[in-house]
Order: sequence, then structure tokens, then C-alpha cells
Amino acid sequence: MKSFGILLAAGQSRRMGALGPKLWLMVGGRPAFAWSLWHFAVKGEFDGGVVVARPEDFERIEHWFNQFGLTHWRLTTGSTERYLSVQQGLAALKGLAQDQDVVLIHDAARILVPFAVIDRVRHAAFQQGAAMPALPVTDTVKGVVETPSGVEVIKTIPRSQLRLAQTPQGFHYRMIRQAHEAWQQGVPTDDAEVVEHFGHRVMVVPGDHDNRKLTTPDDLSWFEWRLQQIHD
Repeated sequence: MKSFGILLAAGQSRRMGALGPKLWLMVGGRPAFAWSLWHFAVKGEFDGGVVVARPEDFERIEHWFNQFGLTHWRLTTGSTERYLSVQQGLAALKGLAQDQDVVLIHDAARILVPFAVIDRVRHAAFQQGAAMPALPVTDTVKGVVETPSGVEVIKTIPRSQLRLAQTPQGFHYRMIRQAHEAWQQGVPTDDAEVVEHFGHRVMVVPGDHDNRKLTTPDDLSWFEWRLQQIHD
């Protein structure tokens, strides 16, 4: 069996404000996208893959394909909704991926995903059909309700039953394709939700604190610091 990657890079970056598309902000001397491509596509050791992106970014993505020698990766156009971009990526793998091959779907904003996370997800997905990385919740979590007088606590939720989801999330190609084809519940939060609704179990493997998302301008300084530590 083989493994393939889908790297989602078509997001709108609304929370970056005037800074513009976050994946093309310079971090550690390169665009953030280049670090994402390096850590996921190059270090991930896939048999092939797809970057799902905006057409206006194709030329500079192809530049980084050439820089990194990614001759077995291709481009396809994404959507304003993440789950629709995933469907575009799955369609682009038709003819490459077989039913029982594993596809790992990753948000390009997680630019420093460690290889160990990729490998754990891939191995668990091969064995179980569906897997995702996640971190334990360390803070106390409260269930609340809005009342006329304000927000009120209704219960304390046991932390042992909670995890913070990350990507990449991995699935047998046929499973994730069929799950997305059957999805009719609006906008899902991630691909694990789509597969859960389709009736499959999703196994959880350990995530990593370095596998955080570039989301707001405040995140840039942390990534600058961490990249210096990793690549010095």
C-alpha cells in the first residue's frame, strides 16, 4: 500500500488583517508556505500528493515544487470552504491512489508538523482505516449556557474525555472519498467529523505542541523563534 498527501493552502487568512495571506508571509527567511511544504511534503516521504490552492498562487507554489524536487506532487484549485477543498484534493488523486492506500490531509497553516506525527498518523491509518493526532486538554473545561443575566456554568467537563484535534488526519482513500460524497450536514470542522458521521471509528495518536497553526499576527514571533531552534 502507498500513502499520499493533501496539503490545504486555499484559506482566506481573514484573521491576518492587513498583512494579507498568511502562507506568503516571510518567516525565518522563507514564505510560511515553503516551510509547510518542506515539513509535510518533503519530510513526509509520500508516494505523491496534491497541494490545493488559489489559482493566483500556482506559479509561486510551482517554484517551491522545483526548489524541493517535488516531481510527484501536483496542484489543484481549492474553495473558500475547507471541506470543499478536501474534495478537490481527493478528486485530484483519482487514478493515483487505490482504495486501501492512505491519504493524509493537512492544513498548510501548521507549518512545522514533525515527521513523527506524520508517521504515527500514517501507521495508525494503515492499520485502522482512520486516524488523527491530538493533544490532551490541560485546562479545566466548563459547559455553559447564556442566560438573561449573563453566561452561566452548567457543568464541568472531565478533561480525560477531551482532546485538541490537529492535522494531518489520515484515512483509507476509499473511506474518506465515500464519506465526503455522503456528507450533507453543512460545514464540518475537520475530516474526522466527516468520517465519524459516516460510521467509522477514528483512532487518536499523540500530537505535538510544535504542530500549532499560524493564525494571527501574534503567532509570527513564535514561529520565528521555533524555526531558529529547529534549523540552526
